[in-house]
Amino acid sequence: MIIEPRSFNNRSSIAYAMIDCNNFYASCERVFNPKLEGKPIVILSNNDGCVIARSEEAKDLGVPMGAPEFKYRKFFKQNSVVVRSSNYPLYGDMSRRVMETLRHLTHDIEVYSIDEAFAELSTNTYSDLKEYGKMIKETVYQWTGLPVSVGIAPSKTLAKIANETAKRNLTYNGVLNLCDNPGTDHILKKMPLQKVWGVGHALTVRLNRFEIKTAYDLKQKIDNKRWVRKHLNVTGLRTVLELNGLPCLKLSEALESRKGILTSRMFGKPLFDPKEIEEAVSTYISRGAEKLRAQGSVATNLQVMLIGDKFKDPKSKYKYGAYTSFKVPTAHTPTLIHAGKHLTRSVHLPNTKYKKAAIILTGLVPHSEIQMDLFDPELYTQQQFQLMACIDQINIKHGRNTAAFAATGLHRKNEEEASWKMNQNFLSKRYTTEWEDILVVKAK
Repeated sequence: MIIEPRSFNNRSSIAYAMIDCNNFYASCERVFNPKLEGKPIVILSNNDGCVIARSEEAKDLGVPMGAPEFKYRKFFKQNSVVVRSSNYPLYGDMSRRVMETLRHLTHDIEVYSIDEAFAELSTNTYSDLKEYGKMIKETVYQWTGLPVSVGIAPSKTLAKIANETAKRNLTYNGVLNLCDNPGTDHILKKMPLQKVWGVGHALTVRLNRFEIKTAYDLKQKIDNKRWVRKHLNVTGLRTVLELNGLPCLKLSEALESRKGILTSRMFGKPLFDPKEIEEAVSTYISRGAEKLRAQGSVATNLQVMLIGDKFKDPKSKYKYGAYTSFKVPTAHTPTLIHAGKHLTRSVHLPNTKYKKAAIILTGLVPHSEIQMDLFDPELYTQQQFQLMACIDQINIKHGRNTAAFAATGLHRKNEEEASWKMNQNFLSKRYTTEWEDILVVKAK
């Protein structure tokens, strides 16, 4: 389908589109394995613990979110449910492809989550926004193989509602435009208050006391702004205005930098050996430092936590942590690893079983705003900065851990050999991020 744009110059009238991938994790698994189409699929959390994502077929079987895998193992087998471990490298790369596709189709985009994005549309650009939404849906599927739903409305809050409605109601075929749509109030009357973007459980309970139970009921409060500000504050007033098609939330063109970075994993089996735990902590620090540099930040503080078995003795301590600060904020991985190993040794107790480790980087500031210390030998120098940038580029180009640090376990062929690695017994291939996993089509 080809839709000719009229002009991008006149943007006096703006609409917002919410594009959301349907059952994103399960859909990513199906792109490279078409045999999974139509079958119930569940995706498990880290260490194959519990269900964190489900296909529509799995939902229809009654599989709840958070279902423990070991409890539902027999049920999965009896109902031919396909079980997959979380394949985050694949999901992350597929998300990037979807967002890049959207940037080809729209002039302004806000990445809202791994599988959702807002787009700003000019109603003067295309004669039919619904057809434009169909074009987005069809193009994303053609370019990535992922199904999406598109909701279009005068405000971001209404666009979220339009998207949710288009996804659940098959009559809309995945696309719903609420701009000047006479059926908008009918949809809002069926929309429970707790499903409105920005209205949480506590606020829902409070509003129910005033007989406000649907999105439509909240919309009607536009005539009493004083009451809204008294009971819901300015944020609530914005929601009411948005439900009335008056946009208050602008598009955010860039993702906000993290205020802190947490890297945490359950070990594949309980660990006692301090060397193995140090190796795991060093690996987590290395990954945290990569995220730190990716957003152009440096960290002032590092915290290391070791977590034991809280069920062994409910009255005894099971979390152990230590904390350090750097005189000069840094993103230099060797400096962070050295500090992390020291912290790990300081909290490690002999003959104690540890099930999990976590590292937290806080006090993040932009790299350009580092306050240097003339008398501190541990400066984050330009040479260190360039070295880290070089390592990051190598790993981006050739794959994670192409260039790594000895403390993370270089004596092993790969992380799979580590005793602290996560259990991923149902992991699919990393079709788009590992050379050896790329699909090969053989001619007959």
